[in-house]
Amino acid sequence: MKCERCNGLVMAVSFVGGDDARGAWDYDGLKCLNCGHITDPLLMKNRKLPGQGVAGHQLTPGLVAKLNPRASNAALGSR
Repeated sequence: MKCERCNGLVMAVSFVGGDDARGAWDYDGLKCLNCGHITDPLLMKNRKLPGQGVAGHQLTPGLVAKLNPRASNAALGSR
């Protein structure tokens, strides 16, 4: 299999961690041996959902102002 980011070799890996108050977690995924990119089942599931991509989200004026105060005036029509 090939990495979706760099076309490098990908191998199956089991990830385990989180031994804290929230409990432990584990999942299986794919990791690129070349660039380290990780793909897991939840990521793949979320990518298949319609309208869930970055392009489908709208920024609210308040969020625009927090992210970049100079850009907020242009986004809001220069009040």
